[in-house]
Amino acid sequence: MTKILAAVCILASIAANCAHASVTETRGSYNSDGRKVLVEQFEPDTSGKRPALILLHGSGGVLFPGLDLRKRARSLAAEGYAVYFPHFFNRTGHFLVRPSQVHENLPVWTRTVQDCVTYVSTRPKVDADRIGLFGYSLGGYLSLSTAATDRRVKVVVEASGALDAQGISRMPPTLILHGALDTTVPVEKAEKVESILKRAGAPYEKHIYPEEPHLFSPTAMKDITVRIGAFLRRYFPTTRSSSGKS
Repeated sequence: MTKILAAVCILASIAANCAHASVTETRGSYNSDGRKVLVEQFEPDTSGKRPALILLHGSGGVLFPGLDLRKRARSLAAEGYAVYFPHFFNRTGHFLVRPSQVHENLPVWTRTVQDCVTYVSTRPKVDADRIGLFGYSLGGYLSLSTAATDRRVKVVVEASGALDAQGISRMPPTLILHGALDTTVPVEKAEKVESILKRAGAPYEKHIYPEEPHLFSPTAMKDITVRIGAFLRRYFPTTRSSSGKS
């Protein structure tokens, strides 16, 4: 039995290494209103156009992005998504921000994310008709606010985010993840997002973690990974259906 378990572990390790080896990591950049914005790029070494996911960090910036975003970028790329992680704080010159700095910069960061959608749509690996946003905290807010006005966004995954806009008539399929004990972005914000999605008639899934604060525990993170995978397979799979739709 010990030998069998050891063999399984070796095979699992080989499989994991192969998965990561099939992903090319590079750095690119794009222009947003005259400012250079760096982008970490995780592209699968596969033929054909791939659906793209843009991952958006929280107020801790790229140093403390939250939700293990770089790890998730590599994992998602290994599954067949072209993944992009823009340093959108480059647009305003921040490394990280305090809560008091968020709202005054939201319009600029939203435009920076829209410019990133434009940049990603031109990447040789990307199916320009299949671009999604995936954000944590501030990144969740930017994902939702961008999707509310930009029809190029076909799916949203947001954790610990919010959306305060009014008069939204359409939204793409959206996954809402939030901690009930979140004091940074109260869980009522998730309920408001849900009401907006209902009024817009948008497909959505929501899960509230009853014992979780703003920063999710390792146990919650494992569940989040499962829920994200199931949601993407349902609404944003790596391959198109025979009808040509995702």
